[in-house]
Amino acid sequence: MGVMIQDSSQFNKLVGLYEVPLLEYWQYTYADAIKDSMIKELFSEESTDNPAEAISEMVGKVDFTKWNGEFTYGSQKEGFTKQFTPVVWQAGMAYDRFLLSNAKLINLKDDTFKFALAAARFREACASGIFTYANQAAGYNVNGEQLLWNIVADGKPIASAAHTSAGYDGTQSNLHTLELSEENLETVCQAMFDLKDSNGDPANLQPDTLVVPTALRKKGLEIIGGEGKVDTADNNPNIYHGSMRLIVWKQFRKQAGKTGQPWAVADSANLQQSLKVLNRLESGDDYELISWKDERVQTWYFGALQWLVMGAFDWRPVQFSIPN
Repeated sequence: MGVMIQDSSQFNKLVGLYEVPLLEYWQYTYADAIKDSMIKELFSEESTDNPAEAISEMVGKVDFTKWNGEFTYGSQKEGFTKQFTPVVWQAGMAYDRFLLSNAKLINLKDDTFKFALAAARFREACASGIFTYANQAAGYNVNGEQLLWNIVADGKPIASAAHTSAGYDGTQSNLHTLELSEENLETVCQAMFDLKDSNGDPANLQPDTLVVPTALRKKGLEIIGGEGKVDTADNNPNIYHGSMRLIVWKQFRKQAGKTGQPWAVADSANLQQSLKVLNRLESGDDYELISWKDERVQTWYFGALQWLVMGAFDWRPVQFSIPN
């Protein structure tokens, strides 16, 4: 019995030595890895305590007419609905007493660094998949799970040539197959200007942001960042200079089998209203860390939970170009 008490106390001592430093290091590493995420630029993050959230478009025209002694009221109704149902994601590491006894803090911190980095990268992969696979009706895969988080309220992928609305009979498109160039950027911007809202009225969108993968970074900088016009010997003034914000997203990538690089034009304010990250954890945080030990098997367990959902409600605030 004396030996068992000695073993248990030694195990607890080892866990106590490493637990707080590693948990704090995990938090620091995650915060550092996620700080440059494009999620905060393109999505709105909210917390929820509901099992699921649903957003419905409100359909019904409101027209101003001359006063004739009383108000006229337009009937409103619910249109298409997007449901957001959070999913629990988890990962963890286990260290037995003997590994802890042999390990040094620097080794364990390296392990913890990779663990925290995986959490941040997972979150970014969920978000970027909505852009990379914007036109895919079957969704996209993250860590072995097929997600339909790129499907919007009308049941179509966020990028589609056949979007519909409950209050507007026509179909509309926000999907192109154009390579990035000055002329094609103008074409895509004009397509956004021409969109109708859910009632068939002008959507009144303002394309103010160009989103590109790293492969189009130089081209994007030339088109909207250069003072001189692109690809001209006379270096005429570039009329697009400073007209839009450029977002270079490392995780926004070309789909397998495609030869051209994708890009997108967004109305950033409206896009953030449409793209949601809902955190279901009671704390409202991105993650929850769990630490516990099993003295019976002399093992320390260190885990992280993310309980969240991402997705887009409306497709209108973003135009995609996915060349073949």
